[in-house]
Amino acid sequence: MPRYSQPSENRWLHPTYRKAYCYRYRNGMVYTSVNSVRKATGLVWHPKNKKLAMDILEHRIQTEVLGKNLQRTKYVRDLLERFFADRVSKLAPATQIRYKRIVKYFFYENWPLYDVQLIRTKILERMNEMTNYSLYYIRKMLTDIKGIFNYGIELEWMDKNPIVNSMLPTIKKKEVRAVTSEHIEKYKEFFLSKNKEPMALVVEFAYLTAMRIQEIIDLTWEDINDRFFIIKGKGGRDRVFPLNPFPRVKEILTKLKELGFDRPGIYRRQQTLAKNLKLANDELSMLYPEMHFEKVTFHVIRKGAINNWRALGVETEVRNMLSGHTQAVERDYYLVVPDVNLIESKLTKIKL
Repeated sequence: MPRYSQPSENRWLHPTYRKAYCYRYRNGMVYTSVNSVRKATGLVWHPKNKKLAMDILEHRIQTEVLGKNLQRTKYVRDLLERFFADRVSKLAPATQIRYKRIVKYFFYENWPLYDVQLIRTKILERMNEMTNYSLYYIRKMLTDIKGIFNYGIELEWMDKNPIVNSMLPTIKKKEVRAVTSEHIEKYKEFFLSKNKEPMALVVEFAYLTAMRIQEIIDLTWEDINDRFFIIKGKGGRDRVFPLNPFPRVKEILTKLKELGFDRPGIYRRQQTLAKNLKLANDELSMLYPEMHFEKVTFHVIRKGAINNWRALGVETEVRNMLSGHTQAVERDYYLVVPDVNLIESKLTKIKL
């Protein structure tokens, strides 16, 4: 990142542009530096050459900084408009809402894209004001913003990303919480006792497929055939889920269709599914306090599915293909560590 220069006996500063100067190189020659980019002048470091060296420096500033910016100045709102049209418009509705929220929180002014330091300063100022938000939420938003500016670099509208890793809040890794098949059986019993068979089927479906709640809602009957179905994944990345290795998943889909629902997810909004799950949690947490139902969400069910696959011996690569994330994400955020049951089951096959 280009920094403001400090004067010294071996450095001649530009009088107005503080990120440019002439300096004495170790070979005794004069070099110019503009925005931390160095170029030779061919001049020997001597007071009589100072005026000529500064003229060279001025020319560089005019052509490489001012001229470049005047010719192709783009602003933050130009980038946002392009990013939303090219990328965000293809994402799930919930993700689109998240990006709109980011624009509301951070991009309250229209800054020129070439002034990376200004953009970074303004974003840091906004971060310091967000005292009521969790570090995880702020980190997630900054990661999304970094992706927006990466697209600006891809378009060649800017040279550097104002979001650097040192800006991301450090978050202490939390213990991974995941449900087990015992949790799912209790959910099935609860929903069946309340005459809510569709919810019992959807919760079991979520556990067997590790699908995100929005992926379940977005699934349509047209996405399903006898052999597999297509999951409309996060970030517009579709994936395939095979049915033959999961006969119970096929049974659930058949039953939901027989019940006459227009989609396998039975509802069209995340909030409705989540509300039904919470109602079950409230009652089950009182009946089985040791199972901590109060902390279960559809995302926790997804984690439970992935850990169940691991216990069943499903290879890492296949798990990642089924769940739609990378091995690093699975390791850091999804796998229960240590999984004593898994370790014990593996060791029973070895004679020690």
